[in-house]
Amino acid sequence: MSKISVNSKNKRYTLLAWVLALLVLAVAIPVNLIFDRMDYNFDMSSNNLYTLSKTTTDYLDELDSKGIVVDVYFLEEMEELESDLEWLALYRTLLAYDAHECFNLIAFDPDLEPERLRKVNPDGVFNLSGGDFLFIYQDMVKRLPGRLMYTYKMGTDNQGNEVVQDAEFRAENYFTGYMKTVVDGEVPTVYFLEGHGEVPLDNMTKLATNLRNYNYGAESLNLINEPAVPEDACIVIIAGPMWDLTDEEFDKIYAYSKQGGNIMALMTPNPDKISYTNIERLLDSYCIGMDYDRISETDTARHASNDPFTFMCDLQPATDSTEDLDEDGYRDGDITAALMDSKLLTYMPASRSFYTLYNANYTTCSIATQLATATTAKAEPYGGTYEDMDETTGMNFPLAMHSKDSLRNDSKLAVFGTSEIITDEGAGNEFFIVPLQLVLSTITWMYDSDVDMNIANKSRTYDSLDVNSSKEASGLIALFIGFPVVVALVGVVIWLRRKDA
Repeated sequence: MSKISVNSKNKRYTLLAWVLALLVLAVAIPVNLIFDRMDYNFDMSSNNLYTLSKTTTDYLDELDSKGIVVDVYFLEEMEELESDLEWLALYRTLLAYDAHECFNLIAFDPDLEPERLRKVNPDGVFNLSGGDFLFIYQDMVKRLPGRLMYTYKMGTDNQGNEVVQDAEFRAENYFTGYMKTVVDGEVPTVYFLEGHGEVPLDNMTKLATNLRNYNYGAESLNLINEPAVPEDACIVIIAGPMWDLTDEEFDKIYAYSKQGGNIMALMTPNPDKISYTNIERLLDSYCIGMDYDRISETDTARHASNDPFTFMCDLQPATDSTEDLDEDGYRDGDITAALMDSKLLTYMPASRSFYTLYNANYTTCSIATQLATATTAKAEPYGGTYEDMDETTGMNFPLAMHSKDSLRNDSKLAVFGTSEIITDEGAGNEFFIVPLQLVLSTITWMYDSDVDMNIANKSRTYDSLDVNSSKEASGLIALFIGFPVVVALVGVVIWLRRKDA
């Protein structure tokens, strides 16, 4: 075969290769543009991070068939998510929901559109910030904080630097659960008992606002006029009663607790010579006893200026070791953990103390202390009908406790030594931020207002490469950069040597 014939053949093969390459580009580029225009993506993640579960799609299809539309306001522009890899899962999830007619996504920047923000939050009830959601259907409104979308598990690298080891994407369970909540029209109600000189609900407007922000309703309850605790009650709160429950009221509340109902008692010290016999019976049934005392602090560095009755106290690790860890790494009874992490100082005003009772049902109750004094505190007799009480010092007096009774369908009781922290005056005092937040955290622990759709969180792992020395770094560079370059050069040399063969 002549040299001219060989060259001609090589040129034909080379031309064919270029034509095929151009054809691939000619097909790939338009296809890519078409899929981009259609905003269609393939989910190649191992746990379907960007794909909705069957539970969600079935429920959304059901709402679509009924013509139900939920307005979902998102306080962020979608373009901000699209360009951020950290939020890509949320971006794709929102697009998947928005593909259904029942999910009407309205994303906007509240700083750029303040009028729209005022329209959805006219009285400022919801403490909204960038990235939050509001689910609205008819008269039902439910706020979803944006910070709940991910939960992060942190660790340290070889140099001791804090790094993200794993992230749990939780949005789908929240989105579908919130859709169901507003469509079904169910808002758990916290009832505040009245008729015994308690703090009236009108004097707890800030707490009521906070409860609504946490997706709870707040109503007053007079059990003298009711045959039983209302069925929609998630918690009954007794806030600073001046006198005791009647026997009939005790029976109604105890019957409510036997069905798994939850109770909170905020027992402000009362100087009157009365006994809270039925309230004590209620607390005793959860193995918690109540003292007729008033706590003060003897260490001037631990109380407010010229006021030993407004004093510093300490959050306790209120952990029930029998409980499984939750998705945030805390145990079910560990109500105080997040507040302890905040490092804020904790003060309590004019409080009484409590203690653990070792009754016959002690083994069925999970009991924990949430707040306690330092040993420099003092307990002096205050009110009550007991004449033999002495002043006591040198103890860590419990000021807040909780108990859960497994024999009453996990009914929960929480007690606080004062109701001042939930009044409008107390809620506006920066000294009492922590105990107020503790009350709200306890309410959430007692009854979680979120509907759990049992949609599993989706894990996103963060890969890392630890390099311990410059020698190891050089080896990695040779492996990941040098080796491909050598392979490419070998290919070029072979091609040059064979192109005229």
